[in-house]
Amino acid sequence: MNSSFQYTIADERGFKGAMLDYLLAAGYYRMQHLMFTCTDTFISEDYKSIPVFWLRTLVNKYRISKSAKLILKKCSGFTVNIEPAIVDAETEMLYALYKDHVTFTISPTCKDYLHHPYLTMPFDSMMIKVRDKNRLIAVGVVDKGKDAIAGIMNIYHPDYAIFSLGKFLMLQKLKYAQSQAMKFYYTGYISTKITKFDYKVFPDIDAVQVFLPIEQQWVQYHILSKTFLEEYYSKFIR
Repeated sequence: MNSSFQYTIADERGFKGAMLDYLLAAGYYRMQHLMFTCTDTFISEDYKSIPVFWLRTLVNKYRISKSAKLILKKCSGFTVNIEPAIVDAETEMLYALYKDHVTFTISPTCKDYLHHPYLTMPFDSMMIKVRDKNRLIAVGVVDKGKDAIAGIMNIYHPDYAIFSLGKFLMLQKLKYAQSQAMKFYYTGYISTKITKFDYKVFPDIDAVQVFLPIEQQWVQYHILSKTFLEEYYSKFIR
């Protein structure tokens, strides 16, 4: 993918419990059945790399915002269930609708997105399903560790775009993390070059930390800026 890309494959223990916590804290994240890390990536066809920095939310410091309350109110008529992650036909149908709706490229199927055909499933994963009566309208997937969860996927029905279901799923993942007494909710990376990933600080920017790969430390995101991170990348990583 790029020169900074590194990955690891699970042994017979898998990526579960404290092992998942350790890798997430070291700036690794899930890709199918692998755990990978990087400091830059390609997201468009021009093959220009962009800097990326990993984020996590401190579950105990999270305080619900006014905008989050509005989303919860809009979605109050929907039902939410959390169950072991299984990709069934209903989930694939929703994924296909979502895939045709979004403007960026994603895997052909939900199973392709989450699973590697030749490796044993190494994660302890849960699926959050949101329904409008009997209609499946959104699905989110999280991987569970001992003290942390990682948000892996959010998909929603295009007909319900006005309900901000992607953000609603983030709020449900935080609620689940609180119910499981988790300390961290890992949300993936943000970039200094584009705003596409900025939604990951939406629930509560004051509770978000960013990973500095040279120091191998997590620091409060809100006290920094994208300008600082861009300079950090240029000085220490590029």
